[in-house]
Amino acid sequence: MTTIKHLCLTALCACLMAAVSTAGEQCSNLHVANVKSIFAIAPSPMGKNVLLYGSPEKAEGELVTGSLFRIRLGGANTNIVKIKSPIASNPPSPVWKPDGSVAYFETDQGIYQLKLAFGSPELLWKGQSVGIAISPNGLLLAFWHVEQGADTLIVYDLGRHSETRTWKVPDRFESDKSGWDLAFTPDSRAIYARTYDDADSTPLKRFDIVSGKVEIVNPDCYAVAEGKGAVYFIAVSGATRSLHKIVGLTSRSSLVAKNFSYDSLSLGGGLRWLISQENRTSETAILDTETDAIKPIGKRELASVLSDGRLLVVDGPHVTVGDVSCMPKEHAETLDLSSDTVATQQPKIQTRVAHSSLFLGLSGAVLTAKLIVCLGA
Repeated sequence: MTTIKHLCLTALCACLMAAVSTAGEQCSNLHVANVKSIFAIAPSPMGKNVLLYGSPEKAEGELVTGSLFRIRLGGANTNIVKIKSPIASNPPSPVWKPDGSVAYFETDQGIYQLKLAFGSPELLWKGQSVGIAISPNGLLLAFWHVEQGADTLIVYDLGRHSETRTWKVPDRFESDKSGWDLAFTPDSRAIYARTYDDADSTPLKRFDIVSGKVEIVNPDCYAVAEGKGAVYFIAVSGATRSLHKIVGLTSRSSLVAKNFSYDSLSLGGGLRWLISQENRTSETAILDTETDAIKPIGKRELASVLSDGRLLVVDGPHVTVGDVSCMPKEHAETLDLSSDTVATQQPKIQTRVAHSSLFLGLSGAVLTAKLIVCLGA
């Protein structure tokens, strides 16, 4: 009987500790030391690593310079590490191999690769680059090399460590350039990119890696990004924006949203989630590329989604990861990615607490009942 009592008590403690541990994993509230602004977030498609750039200065206008940091999420073992690499001016978000083992990021001296197993970055390509994308098969990088009067799109073979295809595009754009979005097709055989070879528009073009052929897909484009099984882009016609996607091997697109009020598209963790923001107001939305559902999440300085669907929100040097109950009080509106509705903070917090209490209460009641039976009460 003594042995049975001991086993029951052990089971009770183990279950309660597991419940507490699970609850602790849901929220992470982090502060990046000596940083006033965070930008260009890149959650890993696998695991719990997040790369981001941090600057000791507040971001003003379109120019921002900073260093790369890595956040490793793991409950009590969560940590933030500054990566020893050159600074970067207006870099795009880093990109990850599909298995999350290696990341590639831009600096003012060139493109570096970071193997998580080793921890120290290595220079991969030396020179000035803008924009970066990795192919779905993890074998190719694409980026722009910008020179006065011309921009060169480069496809880089990660296995051979060499450039495998280049296209030189004249620079005729008469306004300030903003955005160097790139997106591979799902079969890794072509790249979609905005170009600046028109005086007053930025056409979306398809660059075929095998044949070298270049095709205009849309006459004016604000942003392009790879989603799950499709490439998404924001088309512009006068003052109207619309969201489209390209599925399959052709460049033919279909309409996703006729009146799309956002300006940008950026990847979350993996290909399922795309984050879109209206630059002037900071209104932000999450696009689920499995269903094409668009879910506004209110005004955010910066936001992303982890591969497990948890929301990541940035406010100055602060990073919050988790569901609505984890968000600071000033974030009154947030997103529940598991449903089709947007909830306000207070009701969702109450729901979260109620569910947690219910879980622990029922578990405790059941285990207590079993314990009483074991003890022969």
